[in-house]
Amino acid sequence: MSIRREEQAIPPPELHGRGHATRAVIFLLLLGFLAGSADAAETGVVDEVVDGDTLLVRTAGSTEAVTVRLIGIDAPERSHPSLGKEFFSDEAAAHLASLCRGKTVRLEKDTEETDRYDRLLRYVFLPPDGRLLNEEMVRAGMARAYTRFPFSRKNAFLAAEGYARREGKGLWKDGGMAEARWLAAGNAAPVEVYPSGGRTFVLAHKGLAKAGVERGNLPKEIEGVLRLRGELSDVEFASKARDRGFRPIDPSNAGQSGSESPGQRAHQPAPAIGGTVIPWEDAHRHEGEEIVVEGTIVRTHRAEKVMYLNFH
Repeated sequence: MSIRREEQAIPPPELHGRGHATRAVIFLLLLGFLAGSADAAETGVVDEVVDGDTLLVRTAGSTEAVTVRLIGIDAPERSHPSLGKEFFSDEAAAHLASLCRGKTVRLEKDTEETDRYDRLLRYVFLPPDGRLLNEEMVRAGMARAYTRFPFSRKNAFLAAEGYARREGKGLWKDGGMAEARWLAAGNAAPVEVYPSGGRTFVLAHKGLAKAGVERGNLPKEIEGVLRLRGELSDVEFASKARDRGFRPIDPSNAGQSGSESPGQRAHQPAPAIGGTVIPWEDAHRHEGEEIVVEGTIVRTHRAEKVMYLNFH
Protein backbone atom coordinates (compact mmCIF):
# COMPACT_ATOMS: atom_id res chain seq x y z
CA MET A 1 0.00 0.00 0.00
CA SER A 2 1.37 3.36 -0.97
CA ILE A 3 0.77 6.54 1.05
CA ARG A 4 0.31 9.78 -0.89
CA ARG A 5 1.27 12.86 0.94
CA GLU A 6 -0.09 16.15 -0.27
CA GLU A 7 2.03 19.16 0.41
CA GLN A 8 0.77 22.69 0.42
CA ALA A 9 3.04 25.14 -1.24
CA ILE A 10 3.99 27.91 1.12
CA PRO A 11 5.81 30.92 -0.26
CA PRO A 12 9.18 31.66 1.27
CA PRO A 13 9.02 34.14 4.16
CA GLU A 14 10.81 36.82 2.24
CA LEU A 15 8.39 36.60 -0.68
CA HIS A 16 5.42 36.57 1.68
CA GLY A 17 6.67 39.76 3.29
CA ARG A 18 7.35 41.32 -0.09
CA GLY A 19 3.79 40.68 -1.13
CA HIS A 20 2.55 42.59 1.90
CA ALA A 21 4.98 45.39 1.14
CA THR A 22 3.81 45.57 -2.46
CA ARG A 23 0.18 45.75 -1.41
CA ALA A 24 1.07 48.44 1.13
CA VAL A 25 2.78 50.53 -1.54
CA ILE A 26 -0.19 50.17 -3.87
CA PHE A 27 -2.53 51.17 -1.04
CA LEU A 28 -0.47 54.26 -0.24
CA LEU A 29 -0.34 55.25 -3.88
CA LEU A 30 -4.09 54.85 -4.09
CA LEU A 31 -4.54 57.05 -1.04
CA GLY A 32 -2.30 59.69 -2.59
CA PHE A 33 -4.29 59.57 -5.81
CA LEU A 34 -7.57 59.95 -3.95
CA ALA A 35 -6.20 62.84 -1.92
CA GLY A 36 -5.00 64.55 -5.09
CA SER A 37 -8.38 64.04 -6.69
CA ALA A 38 -10.07 65.57 -3.67
CA ASP A 39 -7.87 68.67 -3.90
CA ALA A 40 -8.50 69.02 -7.61
CA ALA A 41 -12.25 68.80 -7.05
CA GLU A 42 -12.55 72.05 -5.07
CA THR A 43 -15.48 73.90 -6.64
CA GLY A 44 -17.65 76.93 -5.97
CA VAL A 45 -20.14 79.38 -7.43
CA VAL A 46 -18.91 82.88 -8.34
CA ASP A 47 -21.20 85.25 -6.44
CA GLU A 48 -19.52 88.52 -7.29
CA VAL A 49 -16.60 90.15 -9.11
CA VAL A 50 -14.62 92.60 -6.94
CA ASP A 51 -12.28 93.71 -9.71
CA GLY A 52 -10.41 92.19 -12.64
CA ASP A 53 -8.44 89.67 -10.57
CA THR A 54 -10.56 89.11 -7.46
CA LEU A 55 -13.77 87.12 -6.94
CA LEU A 56 -16.22 86.28 -4.20
CA VAL A 57 -16.84 82.53 -4.44
CA ARG A 58 -19.26 80.40 -2.44
CA THR A 59 -17.37 77.12 -2.19
CA ALA A 60 -19.12 73.76 -2.13
CA GLY A 61 -20.68 73.03 1.26
CA SER A 62 -20.44 76.65 2.44
CA THR A 63 -23.16 79.28 2.72
CA GLU A 64 -20.74 82.22 2.86
CA ALA A 65 -18.57 83.50 0.04
CA VAL A 66 -14.79 83.67 0.36
CA THR A 67 -12.47 86.07 -1.45
CA VAL A 68 -10.41 84.43 -4.21
CA ARG A 69 -7.40 86.17 -5.77
CA LEU A 70 -6.54 84.83 -9.22
CA ILE A 71 -2.97 83.50 -9.22
CA GLY A 72 -0.39 85.03 -11.53
CA ILE A 73 -2.29 88.03 -12.88
CA ASP A 74 -2.61 91.71 -11.99
CA ALA A 75 -5.66 93.57 -13.26
CA PRO A 76 -6.32 97.31 -12.83
CA GLU A 77 -8.26 98.14 -9.66
CA ARG A 78 -11.43 100.20 -9.42
CA SER A 79 -10.55 101.48 -5.94
CA HIS A 80 -6.79 101.24 -5.38
CA PRO A 81 -5.91 102.34 -1.81
CA SER A 82 -3.55 105.08 -3.02
CA LEU A 83 -3.87 105.39 -6.80
CA GLY A 84 -7.65 105.49 -6.90
CA LYS A 85 -9.32 104.22 -10.05
CA GLU A 86 -6.86 102.70 -12.51
CA PHE A 87 -7.00 102.71 -16.30
CA PHE A 88 -9.27 100.05 -17.83
CA SER A 89 -10.46 98.84 -14.41
CA ASP A 90 -14.17 98.92 -15.26
CA GLU A 91 -13.61 97.07 -18.52
CA ALA A 92 -11.47 94.40 -16.83
CA ALA A 93 -14.06 93.79 -14.10
CA ALA A 94 -16.90 93.65 -16.64
CA HIS A 95 -15.01 91.16 -18.81
CA LEU A 96 -14.27 88.93 -15.82
CA ALA A 97 -17.93 89.03 -14.78
CA SER A 98 -19.03 88.06 -18.29
CA LEU A 99 -16.85 84.96 -18.11
CA CYS A 100 -17.62 83.61 -14.66
CA ARG A 101 -20.30 85.36 -12.58
CA GLY A 102 -23.00 82.94 -11.48
CA LYS A 103 -21.11 79.91 -12.79
CA THR A 104 -19.81 76.88 -10.93
CA VAL A 105 -16.04 76.88 -11.33
CA ARG A 106 -13.23 74.55 -10.34
CA LEU A 107 -10.52 75.95 -8.06
CA GLU A 108 -6.92 74.78 -7.94
CA LYS A 109 -4.16 76.06 -5.68
CA ASP A 110 -0.46 76.33 -6.42
CA THR A 111 2.32 76.65 -3.85
CA GLU A 112 0.60 79.14 -1.53
CA GLU A 113 -2.82 78.81 0.10
CA THR A 114 -3.51 82.51 0.79
CA ASP A 115 -1.95 85.94 0.32
CA ARG A 116 -1.16 88.51 3.01
CA TYR A 117 -4.78 89.69 2.97
CA ASP A 118 -6.01 86.13 3.66
CA ARG A 119 -7.51 85.81 0.20
CA LEU A 120 -7.45 82.31 -1.31
CA LEU A 121 -4.89 82.07 -4.12
CA ARG A 122 -6.35 79.93 -6.89
CA TYR A 123 -6.36 79.02 -10.54
CA VAL A 124 -10.00 79.12 -11.67
CA PHE A 125 -11.26 76.80 -14.41
CA LEU A 126 -14.42 77.59 -16.37
CA PRO A 127 -17.21 75.25 -17.42
CA PRO A 128 -17.80 73.41 -19.66
CA ASP A 129 -14.40 73.15 -21.38
CA GLY A 130 -12.09 73.83 -18.42
CA ARG A 131 -10.55 77.03 -19.78
CA LEU A 132 -8.21 78.70 -17.28
CA LEU A 133 -9.83 82.00 -16.29
CA ASN A 134 -6.55 83.54 -15.09
CA GLU A 135 -4.89 83.00 -18.46
CA GLU A 136 -7.99 84.10 -20.39
CA MET A 137 -7.86 87.50 -18.66
CA VAL A 138 -4.21 87.98 -19.63
CA ARG A 139 -4.78 86.80 -23.22
CA ALA A 140 -7.66 89.27 -23.62
CA GLY A 141 -5.45 92.15 -22.46
CA MET A 142 -7.55 92.65 -19.34
CA ALA A 143 -4.69 91.89 -16.94
CA ARG A 144 -0.92 91.61 -16.86
CA ALA A 145 1.10 88.54 -15.93
CA TYR A 146 2.10 89.08 -12.29
CA THR A 147 5.58 87.61 -11.86
CA ARG A 148 6.61 89.16 -8.55
CA PHE A 149 5.97 85.80 -6.86
CA PRO A 150 6.73 82.37 -8.40
CA PHE A 151 3.91 80.24 -9.78
CA SER A 152 3.86 77.10 -11.92
CA ARG A 153 2.17 78.58 -15.03
CA LYS A 154 4.40 81.61 -15.36
CA ASN A 155 5.67 80.82 -18.87
CA ALA A 156 2.17 80.25 -20.24
CA PHE A 157 0.94 83.53 -18.75
CA LEU A 158 3.90 85.47 -20.17
CA ALA A 159 3.18 83.97 -23.58
CA ALA A 160 -0.47 85.03 -23.25
CA GLU A 161 0.61 88.57 -22.37
CA GLY A 162 2.94 88.63 -25.37
CA TYR A 163 0.01 87.69 -27.60
CA ALA A 164 -2.18 90.46 -26.12
CA ARG A 165 0.60 93.02 -26.64
CA ARG A 166 1.15 92.02 -30.27
CA GLU A 167 -2.57 92.13 -31.01
CA GLY A 168 -3.10 95.43 -29.18
CA LYS A 169 -5.80 94.02 -26.93
CA GLY A 170 -7.25 95.78 -23.89
CA LEU A 171 -4.50 97.42 -21.86
CA TRP A 172 -2.16 97.22 -24.85
CA LYS A 173 -4.43 99.09 -27.26
CA ASP A 174 -2.48 101.37 -29.62
CA GLY A 175 0.79 100.05 -28.27
CA GLY A 176 -0.09 101.11 -24.73
CA MET A 177 -0.70 104.73 -25.74
CA ALA A 178 -4.36 104.53 -24.72
CA GLU A 179 -3.26 104.29 -21.09
CA ALA A 180 -0.59 106.95 -21.59
CA ARG A 181 -3.21 109.41 -22.86
CA TRP A 182 -5.55 108.54 -19.99
CA LEU A 183 -2.81 109.20 -17.43
CA ALA A 184 -1.63 112.40 -19.12
CA ALA A 185 -5.19 113.72 -19.07
CA GLY A 186 -4.88 114.09 -15.30
CA ASN A 187 -6.14 110.72 -14.11
CA ALA A 188 -3.02 110.04 -12.02
CA ALA A 189 -0.47 112.03 -10.01
CA PRO A 190 2.86 112.15 -11.91
CA VAL A 191 6.32 111.57 -10.49
CA GLU A 192 8.21 114.70 -11.55
CA VAL A 193 11.98 115.12 -12.00
CA TYR A 194 13.55 118.60 -12.04
CA PRO A 195 17.23 119.33 -12.85
CA SER A 196 18.79 121.32 -9.99
CA GLY A 197 22.16 122.80 -9.05
CA GLY A 198 25.29 120.75 -8.61
CA ARG A 199 24.20 118.29 -11.31
CA THR A 200 21.61 116.83 -9.00
CA PHE A 201 17.85 116.49 -9.32
CA VAL A 202 14.68 117.12 -7.33
CA LEU A 203 12.10 114.34 -7.28
CA ALA A 204 8.50 115.42 -6.55
CA HIS A 205 5.22 113.56 -6.09
CA LYS A 206 1.88 114.55 -4.53
CA GLY A 207 3.11 117.51 -2.50
CA LEU A 208 6.35 115.87 -1.37
CA ALA A 209 9.85 116.39 -2.77
CA LYS A 210 13.36 115.08 -2.28
CA ALA A 211 16.29 117.36 -3.16
CA GLY A 212 19.89 116.52 -4.07
CA VAL A 213 19.24 113.23 -5.85
CA GLU A 214 22.30 112.10 -7.84
CA ARG A 215 21.74 111.10 -11.46
CA GLY A 216 22.81 107.53 -10.78
CA ASN A 217 20.27 107.21 -7.96
CA LEU A 218 17.28 108.46 -9.96
CA PRO A 219 16.09 105.01 -11.12
CA LYS A 220 16.23 103.63 -7.57
CA GLU A 221 14.42 106.64 -6.09
CA ILE A 222 11.70 106.65 -8.74
CA GLU A 223 11.18 102.91 -8.36
CA GLY A 224 10.95 103.36 -4.59
CA VAL A 225 8.23 106.02 -4.91
CA LEU A 226 6.25 103.98 -7.42
CA ARG A 227 6.47 100.87 -5.26
CA LEU A 228 5.27 102.70 -2.16
CA ARG A 229 2.40 104.35 -4.06
CA GLY A 230 1.35 101.00 -5.45
CA GLU A 231 1.28 99.21 -2.11
CA LEU A 232 0.35 101.74 0.59
CA SER A 233 -2.49 104.01 1.57
CA ASP A 234 -2.00 107.80 1.53
CA VAL A 235 -1.20 107.91 5.25
CA GLU A 236 1.28 105.03 5.07
CA PHE A 237 2.90 106.43 1.91
CA ALA A 238 3.49 109.85 3.48
CA SER A 239 5.19 108.25 6.48
CA LYS A 240 7.40 105.93 4.40
CA ALA A 241 8.30 108.72 1.95
CA ARG A 242 9.47 110.87 4.86
CA ASP A 243 11.73 108.01 5.94
CA ARG A 244 13.25 108.07 2.43
CA GLY A 245 14.09 111.79 2.68
CA PHE A 246 11.00 113.40 1.14
CA ARG A 247 9.70 116.64 2.66
CA PRO A 248 6.55 118.75 2.14
CA ILE A 249 6.88 121.23 -0.72
CA ASP A 250 4.54 123.58 1.16
CA PRO A 251 5.51 123.59 4.89
CA SER A 252 2.04 124.87 5.81
CA ASN A 253 0.65 121.52 4.63
CA ALA A 254 3.08 119.47 6.68
CA GLY A 255 0.31 117.63 8.50
CA GLN A 256 -1.47 116.65 5.30
CA SER A 257 1.69 115.62 3.45
CA GLY A 258 2.83 113.29 6.17
CA SER A 259 5.77 115.12 7.75
CA GLU A 260 4.30 114.03 11.05
CA SER A 261 4.03 110.33 11.63
CA PRO A 262 0.49 109.06 12.28
CA GLY A 263 1.86 107.38 15.38
CA GLN A 264 3.24 110.69 16.70
CA ARG A 265 0.03 112.67 16.30
CA ALA A 266 -1.98 113.44 19.40
CA HIS A 267 -4.99 111.19 19.50
CA GLN A 268 -8.15 113.09 18.67
CA PRO A 269 -11.30 111.86 20.39
CA ALA A 270 -14.02 110.57 18.11
CA PRO A 271 -16.96 112.92 17.57
CA ALA A 272 -20.02 112.28 19.62
CA ILE A 273 -21.98 109.43 18.03
CA GLY A 274 -25.02 107.70 19.35
CA GLY A 275 -24.32 104.23 20.68
CA THR A 276 -21.11 102.50 21.70
CA VAL A 277 -17.97 103.12 19.61
CA ILE A 278 -16.03 99.89 18.96
CA PRO A 279 -12.24 99.95 18.38
CA TRP A 280 -11.39 98.50 14.98
CA GLU A 281 -9.40 95.68 16.63
CA ASP A 282 -12.60 94.34 18.22
CA ALA A 283 -14.91 94.78 15.23
CA HIS A 284 -14.61 91.09 14.26
CA ARG A 285 -16.38 90.16 17.51
CA HIS A 286 -19.57 91.84 16.28
CA GLU A 287 -20.19 90.02 13.03
CA GLY A 288 -23.75 90.52 11.83
CA GLU A 289 -24.35 93.51 14.12
CA GLU A 290 -24.75 97.18 13.21
CA ILE A 291 -21.97 99.00 15.06
CA VAL A 292 -19.90 102.21 15.03
CA VAL A 293 -16.18 101.52 14.47
CA GLU A 294 -13.35 103.90 15.31
CA GLY A 295 -10.13 103.66 13.30
CA THR A 296 -8.20 104.87 10.26
CA ILE A 297 -9.24 103.46 6.90
CA VAL A 298 -6.05 102.38 5.11
CA ARG A 299 -7.44 100.31 2.24
CA THR A 300 -10.75 100.02 0.41
CA HIS A 301 -12.24 97.60 -2.08
CA ARG A 302 -15.41 98.58 -3.89
CA ALA A 303 -17.32 95.62 -5.27
CA GLU A 304 -20.59 95.70 -7.18
CA LYS A 305 -22.79 95.63 -4.08
CA VAL A 306 -20.42 96.11 -1.14
CA MET A 307 -17.65 98.47 0.00
CA TYR A 308 -14.88 96.68 1.95
CA LEU A 309 -12.85 98.74 4.43
CA ASN A 310 -9.52 97.81 6.04
CA PHE A 311 -8.82 99.68 9.29
CA HIS A 312 -5.58 100.46 11.09
